[in-house]
Amino acid sequence: MRKYILLLISLFSVSTFLVAQTAGTHASPKKRTTPTYLSKEETTVSNIYKKVLPAVVTIFTTSNNYTEKGAIKSQGQGSGVLISHDCYILTAAHVVDGASEILVKTQDGKMRKASILFSEKTADIALLQLKVLDPTLSHAKLGNSDNLVVGQNVYAIGSPYGLENSFSSGIISAFRGDDRLYDGTVRVEFIQTDAAINSGNSGGPLFNSQGEVVGIASSILTVSGGFQGIGMVVSINTAKDLLAFEDRPWVGVESIFLTQEEYARLFNLPIQNGGLLIQRVAANSPAEKAGLRGGYISANVAGREILFGGDIILQIGKQVTCHVGCLEHSKSTHADDNKINIRYLREGKEYTATLDITDTRRNFLVKK
Repeated sequence: MRKYILLLISLFSVSTFLVAQTAGTHASPKKRTTPTYLSKEETTVSNIYKKVLPAVVTIFTTSNNYTEKGAIKSQGQGSGVLISHDCYILTAAHVVDGASEILVKTQDGKMRKASILFSEKTADIALLQLKVLDPTLSHAKLGNSDNLVVGQNVYAIGSPYGLENSFSSGIISAFRGDDRLYDGTVRVEFIQTDAAINSGNSGGPLFNSQGEVVGIASSILTVSGGFQGIGMVVSINTAKDLLAFEDRPWVGVESIFLTQEEYARLFNLPIQNGGLLIQRVAANSPAEKAGLRGGYISANVAGREILFGGDIILQIGKQVTCHVGCLEHSKSTHADDNKINIRYLREGKEYTATLDITDTRRNFLVKK
């Protein structure tokens, strides 16, 4: 019997050739006339595409990867959608993860620099902002993903394999979720769809028939490595919840809790209680501004991918990092604080830092 391996893959990898082709200059598109023989359904779908396209963007990233031969630069591409006059852009977190430079191509063909305001990798949602604001740019309206049903038509736009502004339609196949909480308090819901989603669609929007964004493309389930009718999209209500910080802090650290025994076995370090091993630090986050460092040495430990070499957080505020439960509790105790003191270990020495979370103490989706 032939054996198949089911893969859950991100939609970010595209060839260097296609990235270069997409990033280059092109001739003006041919002017087309809408035919008079379209059916009512065809006209509706065509109008949806025309309505939402101006808000869709292509994202190009440059990252520094460290290997045995030293640092090398790699290029990546994904998709995103403008969602406000403040030039906020929703995309998938893995599109911009580790990026040292982010360029956004808007529908006028301009390449614009952007920075990360928020990134939650485990939920695969990130919020960018153009460094030079342009309030004339079109932006999409956010819908309500709780008002969706299985069988409903949805539409995806992105840059699969570097082919910008590709449009596909399908239906909602199911809603998926589990009991995990992200960023301490938010349960993530995924929309399963058969709308064609491929590599390069990552971060692209999923629209309903009203032209409202109801999700952000995240991953596909595949046997062959290509699209097979099972695309996973983070629901827009999940993104809304993740981007509301009136009563909870965001510091921009992805970390793994290791016990006292694990530190002794893996690092030969006598760390009481345990600690948070920092994996990655989000660009432009409070943690990055405080100088915290993520890991850079990849290893597989008991089937779990871990980055070694990062700082180890020993205490958050007055709370020692004793176990996962106490860490969740510490988050609630700092709900009203704009600054958080932490104690951490780096290369065998203890340090302290103050994280200023004043700028993130708001709902990013509410106009300031």
